[in-house]
Amino acid sequence: MEINGSLKGKKLLLLGGGAQMVNVTKLAQEMGCEVHIMDYYDTLRSPAKLVADAYSDLSIFDTDAVVGYIKENGIDGVMTGFTDSYLFQYKEICEKAGLPYYGSETAFGVATDKMLFKQACRKSGVGIIPGTNAYDFETTEKFAQQNGYPLMIKPTDNSGSRGVIKCEKPEELRECYEYALSFSKSRNIIVERFMDCDSVVCSYQLAGEDAYLSAFCDRYIYTSEGNGAARTSESRYPSDYLDRFIAEEDENIRKLFREHGFRDGMVGIMGFVDEKGFYWCEMTYRPSGGHHYTFINSQSGINGLALLIEFAVTGRTDSYDPTKEDPHFKDCCGMIHISGVAEQKIAKIEGIEDVRAMPEILEVNVALREGQTIGTDGTTAQQLLSVWVKAKDWQEYKEIIRRVEKIYKVYDKDGNSLVKPGDLRD
Repeated sequence: MEINGSLKGKKLLLLGGGAQMVNVTKLAQEMGCEVHIMDYYDTLRSPAKLVADAYSDLSIFDTDAVVGYIKENGIDGVMTGFTDSYLFQYKEICEKAGLPYYGSETAFGVATDKMLFKQACRKSGVGIIPGTNAYDFETTEKFAQQNGYPLMIKPTDNSGSRGVIKCEKPEELRECYEYALSFSKSRNIIVERFMDCDSVVCSYQLAGEDAYLSAFCDRYIYTSEGNGAARTSESRYPSDYLDRFIAEEDENIRKLFREHGFRDGMVGIMGFVDEKGFYWCEMTYRPSGGHHYTFINSQSGINGLALLIEFAVTGRTDSYDPTKEDPHFKDCCGMIHISGVAEQKIAKIEGIEDVRAMPEILEVNVALREGQTIGTDGTTAQQLLSVWVKAKDWQEYKEIIRRVEKIYKVYDKDGNSLVKPGDLRD
């Protein structure tokens, strides 16, 4: 996608400077923007500050201070991404500063609260996983008695697989319930059927209130043996279920967007599929860790991340051409997360730049660096490195990933490898 020349000289404030914001910062700078980063973390947890033009250690939740910074520095637009917890604050900051923002109060609620999402799906005729919300253990226990095991229990208002746990039998139910509840600010959890079938993700680009299907992938899931928590380990595009999705669910998904205030931005919805239908479980209304826009850009020339940057500082996406959207990718594309041994501190990392230099690698995201501790097993905090690959076929794709796994090394202080065995599917 051609860089929008009107962005030259524009000032963009990014809320949060985590690892995934490094590439956002660099892209915005390539588009001509002066990039400011804001959060209260140091540069180890907020590495985008190291590549930004300026940064502030203010808390983004101090609205008046943020708005003061915006006015003092002549900021033209604000953007966030990769975390649900910033969305409502992003909206409030933009409203008080008089700057453009995508979405609405209702849309952000649907996107960040799994129970509101389920309610919106029911209203719009979108398939969901059989389940219920539970403000108390008795409701959870009743659902288990009626539906059997295994079950998935998760907080309604968290992301990154935090608090998600698989319950295998009745004697584990109380402990699983309390675990999921501890991750919910609203003290509300969802208990639902465990889906032992294929997982998929649909991705849409919104231009105003019009939605365009951009990509559809198969999602592979890693499940922790300890607590049953699950996260994405790999995604492959295009999915074998694409045409079936278009025929069965596409129109209902678009209806959901229209009925619940979705406008502009990018949306991803995760779910499952079997011979009976599609079952959707949660969504993102922001850039996600899957970086699907990287593949879309390689296939159609449309960069959804660049469109978000453009919208942030102009309130428009004049460069967007929806006629170029085509989820039927011509190449075999895949993203894989390389994960580490949980709860271990990283002493040394090797091979990142060698991986980045591989011609088949479209993008690399370094999630954890030397000195940091690997997060809980089964959560996104366990991810060390993510790579995005384009190949002519799936055999070549697998060979590329195997080369990455040989090049990239992570060690503890005693020289022990901290890289978990590969999650790559055969």
